[in-house]
Amino acid sequence: EGSTSEKKQKFTKRTRTHKKMDSKTEKTLPVTVLSGFLGSGKTTLLKHILTNKDNLKVAVIVNDMAELNIDAALVQGGIRQTQEKLVQMQNGCICCTLREDLLIEVKKLAQEGKFDYLVIESTGISEPMQVAETFTFSEMVEGEASGPTLDTVSRLDTCVTVIDSKNFDLDIKCEEDLSEKYGKDNVGEEDDRTVAHLLIDQVEFSDVILINKIDLVTEEELKKVQGIVKKINPEAKIFLTQNSVIDLKEILNTGLFSFDKAANNPGWLKEIRGQHNPETIEYGIRSFVFRARRPFHPQRLHDLILGDMDLTQMYRSKGFYWLATRPDLMGVWSQAGSTFKFESSGTWMAELEEADRDEVFDQLPEKDLLELQRELKEEKWGDRKQEIVIIYADLDAERLKEQLNGCLLTDEEMEMGPEKWEEQFEDIPSVAWEEDDEDDDHDHDHEGEESKAEETKEEEAEEEKKE
Repeated sequence: EGSTSEKKQKFTKRTRTHKKMDSKTEKTLPVTVLSGFLGSGKTTLLKHILTNKDNLKVAVIVNDMAELNIDAALVQGGIRQTQEKLVQMQNGCICCTLREDLLIEVKKLAQEGKFDYLVIESTGISEPMQVAETFTFSEMVEGEASGPTLDTVSRLDTCVTVIDSKNFDLDIKCEEDLSEKYGKDNVGEEDDRTVAHLLIDQVEFSDVILINKIDLVTEEELKKVQGIVKKINPEAKIFLTQNSVIDLKEILNTGLFSFDKAANNPGWLKEIRGQHNPETIEYGIRSFVFRARRPFHPQRLHDLILGDMDLTQMYRSKGFYWLATRPDLMGVWSQAGSTFKFESSGTWMAELEEADRDEVFDQLPEKDLLELQRELKEEKWGDRKQEIVIIYADLDAERLKEQLNGCLLTDEEMEMGPEKWEEQFEDIPSVAWEEDDEDDDHDHDHEGEESKAEETKEEEAEEEKKE
């Protein structure tokens, strides 16, 4: 499927065709998806739903990494009402089966017409975006799409993420690969996602966020978690919970999920557009947008990230960046904790033909369209730029801005032009991306080229010792 940015582009394109619910969609089976790390309280929330459902006939799809589906056994053991239907995805990760098992099971449950609601408990390692994508696909028969898409019989109603407030600060700074944390047998050998990035993905894509286990943290710790979550996803409804207890009307049949909103309005894009969320300052969480109309020098950017950049208080940074050795390609900058990912998001608009531009123009909100048209007309380098949101706590923001400015090309280097940049500057993989990203079709290899600051520092230190 390619990189995360490529998946989001495809997801965005698909979601253009989805409209608001009409009288027909109101008859479809509404679905709530529960996401969150193992131990966050997802299964506790699921049990709470099933024991407080007010006569709703609820079907449940449970996904668990554990070979024996322990979570499913717990739910099944505690609930014995005949109107429940529990479907277990044996040995399956939801992101591996979303074209097959999940699609088939949701369609089957919806067509039975026996249930008022469907709840899907995703694994601790799955991305909500991948589950949402399932609703835009048809069942595959011999490699070909067959029949109507899933959203003709069901509708994704609410995406809920449960957060463990006690471990949130550790997880959002954690640079471990998921395979290191949960084992390669559970995650897959080629899955290179990190704990921090998965947590960010789950928070960014949610309609409702439960900050759970609040009885295990201090008031100050809780405020910090609230601040970070609000900054990452300013649109989500946030609830503070103990034992995942919440009024079910807040997570069932809410109508909150929107394909268009999910594709176009992540929190970092709002910051770039100037839609600042000032209340997060109350929690000690701040942000700024680094902007520049020059490309980064790859070696200087590499040296900054692996050297003096203070990552201890940088919770999240994301945006678009321009690298001198890839002058025609838009890069996506994504950092969570001490882990960076850099990947391609296609060609800068300035390099596209008019016909191709028009296709993109049709998909943009009016404000973004006007700004893009202005850039293409007035700016020397068109829409090429640095535009990166930095979310932080106790950080010297002015110093970081100076450091990033120091990574930009100088006046003399700018005069060299793109051809010379590519010839004379070394293309450093740690701040770029794999050239063949678009040809990669492995389901889990969707994070682009990674740069793990701490790990790379250790490797360089070892090399120096050898020398």
